[in-house]
Amino acid sequence: MTTPLLIALPHLAILDVTGEDAEAFLHAQVPSDIRLLSAESAQISGWCTAKGRLLTTFVIWPIENGYRLVLANDVRDAIAKRLKMYVMRLKVQVTPAAEVVYGLLNPPAQLDNLTLPTADWQVTRQNDLTGVRLDATRVLLTGPQSTFQTVSSTINKGSSEAWLLSDIAQGFPLVTQATSEHYVPQMVNLDKLGGVSFKKGCYPGQEIVARTHYLGKIKRHLYRVSSAQPLIAGTEVRSAMLNGQACGSLVTVAPEPDGIWLALAVLQQDATEGALYIQTEAGEQTLTLIDLVLPEAA
Repeated sequence: MTTPLLIALPHLAILDVTGEDAEAFLHAQVPSDIRLLSAESAQISGWCTAKGRLLTTFVIWPIENGYRLVLANDVRDAIAKRLKMYVMRLKVQVTPAAEVVYGLLNPPAQLDNLTLPTADWQVTRQNDLTGVRLDATRVLLTGPQSTFQTVSSTINKGSSEAWLLSDIAQGFPLVTQATSEHYVPQMVNLDKLGGVSFKKGCYPGQEIVARTHYLGKIKRHLYRVSSAQPLIAGTEVRSAMLNGQACGSLVTVAPEPDGIWLALAVLQQDATEGALYIQTEAGEQTLTLIDLVLPEAA
């Protein structure tokens, strides 16, 4: 039986969007349809520029008087500042939360007094803990640090690298500061994961995202790659097929216990037929293509 692991996730942070107009405000800003959310459900979503490029991606679910977003820690403050620019006269507050984010790999049925969710994107709550089921192997948790200090004595602890490796295994696209404004949603499969609605009204970048969908002109896709040397998110990937031109970039990277590095990478499809590498001070660092990420449609 696989051992449950509780993992602190300091690379993730919380942003709460609350107020009387929170739903209308977010509905006009994000590509997903948050009106489909219930108190017991979450979804993946993002926020785009006017050119349809993702500023960030996040997991979102309803809270009292609004919504909670879990996103990359290194973009949270910039996203909060930018979101506030669009509030105008709406009754909306955008607040970085003091609570922290943890994850459970191979989750048990229960953590402390919290019965954990069992279906993908299901949300459960108990007192000050909230659990969101991301996929077959993981539950995302938010709550006060003091609560996690208490429950951590009852369960084995894991590393943040193990969580990032599971992001790569599951094809979960976390857009961080290093990759902000690099990709349209379809390049990281946000549409296949339920993070884009093609039936809702306007939002920033909607015209570009919709055109890409209906014309089918997406040339870059999400792949898994590996390397024998360390990798850095945001690094450009180059292609021998394209005479050394950049053909994409690394999205999420993490080392395996044996020292091999794995990554999610957005790559130009025709470039994957030849050798791939990144340029370092020491020279060319070879990348090995593993596979194309094809998540099940949400």
